[in-house]
Amino acid sequence: MMPTLRQLEYVVAVADTGQFVEAARRCGVSQPALSKQIREVEEMLGVALFERARPRVIVTGAGEEIVRRARRLLADARELAASVGARQSTLRLGVIPTIAPYGLPGLLLKLRRLFPDVSCAIHELQTEVLLEQLRAGAIELGLLARPFDDRGLCGPDLIVEPFVLVAPADHPLGLPRAIEREEIAGASLILMEDGHCLRDQAIEVCALAGVPPPTSVAAASLSTLTRMVESGLGATLLPASALSVEVRAGQGIVARSFEGAQPGRTLSLQWRSTSTKGARFVEIGEVLRGHYLELNATIPEVAGPRPLLRAVEA
Repeated sequence: MMPTLRQLEYVVAVADTGQFVEAARRCGVSQPALSKQIREVEEMLGVALFERARPRVIVTGAGEEIVRRARRLLADARELAASVGARQSTLRLGVIPTIAPYGLPGLLLKLRRLFPDVSCAIHELQTEVLLEQLRAGAIELGLLARPFDDRGLCGPDLIVEPFVLVAPADHPLGLPRAIEREEIAGASLILMEDGHCLRDQAIEVCALAGVPPPTSVAAASLSTLTRMVESGLGATLLPASALSVEVRAGQGIVARSFEGAQPGRTLSLQWRSTSTKGARFVEIGEVLRGHYLELNATIPEVAGPRPLLRAVEA
């Protein structure tokens, strides 16, 4: 006998959640039923997949290899099902949180016009989770910012998006003019919490300017980040596409673009290199690129050169 795909889903769910109860909830079965199926798989394969520890289940050494192969088999099975229903399907798109609220409005309507037979499901995920779900087949496309581990993936880089410094008007960095990188050397900036790629990108910009900043305040979203700046806690870096939503007149905030070569991030659309929908995804990438370039019309005036998004040449 061999494990069924459903049993492999149970194995992966336990590995992902570390708990039988949570894994059962995710799979829509009772916890005793899931536990029974896991035991059957272990007996079938002749190895223990998990240490039943508390408070979290631990994957054994032998279990790690089986979980890895189970993920691959499930991804292949999802790919097979997706290819059969390619003309009547749901497009599962993963997007990192610092892109989703600013780049997606208006995009879904354009995709619906281009692909009227396909509905879209958007999943807002941090970079590492997005990559994991993309490789596992839980989502089909990922819109994220470089750098990231693109092994087993392919797709175009779409847009270079500049960063803008925002600071309270009474802050030492709140001057009404363009900013030089050297000005933020050693400055204490408010950044995103760990796990968000924008945090690493902001620290890299500061490191290029000089001494990396000491940071003690972290936020879970760009909206929270901006509200912290608005309340006078310090300065931060925002992607240009967020300005029209987050920065408005009367907040007591100064937005400053960088003089010269503007630091920024590269947005990329990625899919599994084994996907059968590559041609369609290339079309979606072109729609995304055009959509982002249209956002330039919404970027408000800032102190310094206008921070415009630019296309990455194909």
